[in-house]
Amino acid sequence: MNGGRRHFRPVPLVLSRIVFFWGEVWKCWRLTLDWTVQVYIAIPALFIGANMYRDAWLHPPSWFAAVPRQTVFVLLAAAMLRARARTFADYGDGLFLRRSARWTRPMIAAGLAYTLLVRLLTAAAVVALLAPLLDLRFGWDAATGAAMAGAAALLGYAWTLVRDGLERRRSGWRRVAAVWVARLMLMAAWVAGMTAIRSGASFGLALAALIAASCLLTWLRLRAKGTFLHEVAAEREAYSACVRFLLMEAGGARSVPRGRKPLLSLRRNLFRRRGTRERIAELWIKAKLRDPENVQALLTFAAIGSAAVALPPPGLGLAVWPVSGLFALFWLHGQWKQWEGERYVAMLPWPPLALREAEGIGRRALFLPLFGLWGLALGCKIGLLYGGAGWLAVPLAPAVGWAAGRYLDSVVSVYLQFRKRKRKAQTGERPSGTEEEEARENA
Repeated sequence: MNGGRRHFRPVPLVLSRIVFFWGEVWKCWRLTLDWTVQVYIAIPALFIGANMYRDAWLHPPSWFAAVPRQTVFVLLAAAMLRARARTFADYGDGLFLRRSARWTRPMIAAGLAYTLLVRLLTAAAVVALLAPLLDLRFGWDAATGAAMAGAAALLGYAWTLVRDGLERRRSGWRRVAAVWVARLMLMAAWVAGMTAIRSGASFGLALAALIAASCLLTWLRLRAKGTFLHEVAAEREAYSACVRFLLMEAGGARSVPRGRKPLLSLRRNLFRRRGTRERIAELWIKAKLRDPENVQALLTFAAIGSAAVALPPPGLGLAVWPVSGLFALFWLHGQWKQWEGERYVAMLPWPPLALREAEGIGRRALFLPLFGLWGLALGCKIGLLYGGAGWLAVPLAPAVGWAAGRYLDSVVSVYLQFRKRKRKAQTGERPSGTEEEEARENA
């Protein structure tokens, strides 16, 4: 009896929930990792990975010499700036546990300690995987790698608290935008700060700043009130993130609701002209912008495309620019076809040619700003590289990108129509009335 009372305390309760959480995650993964997967996929993958890791030590590849130090810092930041603060809150806590600070603060403190420990283990794993590169390319020893892992863990811990505060104070699209802006700012500050360090004293100052920021954020988090529902939603999202990959195709992993409000409230019309095709395109755009996963995919496209055109030399970036645009156009076409196949869309009687024309309008509405942003990144690269008259590329590149983006969109539209007709000709399918009208108009 005394043993049960002893375990029913804040910290032991959180520890039991941690064990239960990972037990449930393991049960879900165990359904997939059966003996066939282990024999034919998992064990060969481990064997091949271990051999590649060993070969990297014994026979360093030639590309090691071309890797800058910033790459290591970017990889560490990318691994650290994805987590969120964990408190292992449960709906039942609202009955009586959350009414007493004697329970609330120790439970939150135990969850934050778990968050810091997981960040430390993750940073150590990343440094261990990069050990051949760090040792052979930069000459880091074990002490330097351990210190860098500790600094990265503090960065990840501070990020979890910053993200927790942003998600508690904002909702909808403002939450997504604020989280991404804060993530990019922290990554830029981390890479710039670590690159500027040249001595042990400067690294000690940076580490002290990270410790001070982490302590301040922890103190503010422990004093925060009204966080219970957010913590419960964060725990549901954490479990979903651990098993979403397994249940993605089975339909068992559902998106966690963010609240009663939509991600983006678009009350006004997006297009001045209110024809049928504009209305259909508006429906598609609003559906995509209200989905957090699609918004994150668009932001990822924007970041990756900007890096693809800005990091190489200007000539290569100019060649990559339209190629990236083609990838984006085909991705948007796939998003449209997926939406067009939805049950509530397929059941409606649309006018002839309405869906195809609406796809072009909606696709251009999302693609042209994205393509122009990549042009702006390329123009900034030219301005920074050449200076003087090179800064004229900053306003000119987006303007050229707007016209080039419309041309690429027209080329993709013609190709999609040609592929559709060729497929129907191969299968012997008779053209529909819409296609006959289109062919008559072209004639």
